[in-house]
Amino acid sequence: MGNKQKAFLAILIYSIISGAVAAITKVGLSKIPPLSFAFIRFLLAAVIISPFIWKKRNSFARDIKILGPFSLLATLNIILFVLGIKLTTANSSQIIYATVPILVVLLSYFLFGEKLSFRQVLGVMLGFIGTFFVLFLPILEKGGKFSGNLFGNILLVAAVISFSIYMILSKKAQKTHSLFHIISVFIIITAVILFPFSFVETLNNWQWWNGVTLPAILSLTYMTIAATITIYWLTQYSIKHGGAVFASMAFYLSPLFGFVASAILLDESVSPLLIFAAVFTFIGIFLTSNR
Repeated sequence: MGNKQKAFLAILIYSIISGAVAAITKVGLSKIPPLSFAFIRFLLAAVIISPFIWKKRNSFARDIKILGPFSLLATLNIILFVLGIKLTTANSSQIIYATVPILVVLLSYFLFGEKLSFRQVLGVMLGFIGTFFVLFLPILEKGGKFSGNLFGNILLVAAVISFSIYMILSKKAQKTHSLFHIISVFIIITAVILFPFSFVETLNNWQWWNGVTLPAILSLTYMTIAATITIYWLTQYSIKHGGAVFASMAFYLSPLFGFVASAILLDESVSPLLIFAAVFTFIGIFLTSNR
């Protein structure tokens, strides 16, 4: 199996895992405050990888100074995502995050001068039309049950922009740093930054853990192991062997699994307008990802 085939397999596994992230996160957030949920997730992930970091502690200490600044973009994505998904629907988040390939292409043009073909420009335009409809779905559907929340959608759009830039910079970082160090720095930095936010959250609601249920614990476990360690390794692997645009194709497949997970776990349905927006977004992704 060649590197391209391995990268595609990584994307497929990533899509299955990440497709359920929004729905499973909302299950956990029903009982655990958002920033505390994110902090515990990354704290546990940091504990799991700590023995491996210790073995490479000398090089890790050097790498954290170099990788730390751009890892903050991924940390910002986590914070904005967990706050946004608390407010809006899992299905809306799936379509918004599906625009990552479009943003990667567009940002690569503005940041690094990569050329855009006519079909890519058309794809960007169609993708943004789809995103516009999802973003303003709460207004267009006038507060429908599964139309989401405008402010939550705005937070998710900001999260997507942050993560798209991170994906582009990850490709360049992999020329000089290992996948393990890139992921480890991100996990450690995110855990450290989230701690004070979680602390304040707990001060304001110090008995929240009394209401934690088994589904919430399982949600946190899934997000720690599958959606933190595994998913970010798969992301970096597919970026290394396929490039940022190729890796971002995972966001094209994830909604398909995400809609199923949302229906099963949250009983969310997909409105006609959301399907309309998804069609525009997916056509945009197809055009931007193929020159």
